Amino acid sequence: MTQQHEQEQRQRVLVADDDQSIRQLVSTIVRREHFTVDAASDGLEAIDFLKQHEYAVVLLDLMMPRLDGFGVIEWLKNNPPLIKPIVIVITAYADQRFKEVDADMVSGVLRKPFEVAELGDLVRSCVSGFTEEVTQKLVFSKDRAIRAFVRGGEDRET
Repeated sequence: MTQQHEQEQRQRVLVADDDQSIRQLVSTIVRREHFTVDAASDGLEAIDFLKQHEYAVVLLDLMMPRLDGFGVIEWLKNNPPLIKPIVIVITAYADQRFKEVDADMVSGVLRKPFEVAELGDLVRSCVSGFTEEVTQKLVFSKDRAIRAFVRGGEDRET
């Protein structure tokens, strides 16, 4: 893999959500961070993108038509890319099925609604590394899901 190809991969983010307004909002936020964004409206479309490109981050809704986020995670597990992407599940669901996500494949979970202003910082940090300044900002986020992600799954009320 060439250095240019590696750099392009590190700058590419996949957004997969069947809700067009969420997909467009998240894609716009990520683009403002100067990343290339591919947007999929369901799991099968997400897999088509994953077959074509490598991604630094995958922002994945769990409940989508044709193939859900669980199916995409399973596909990634069975077809691992050269560089494993950071997979962040974005979901409105808090039921038992939500707990079935594969912890080896999924780096974190953001529950809808999430703090829109901080999503760009979170994605940039996943790609570039968590600087102390951004980490401190995210640790004290108003959004409990972002605080939990940055703290490695633990959230203490602040």
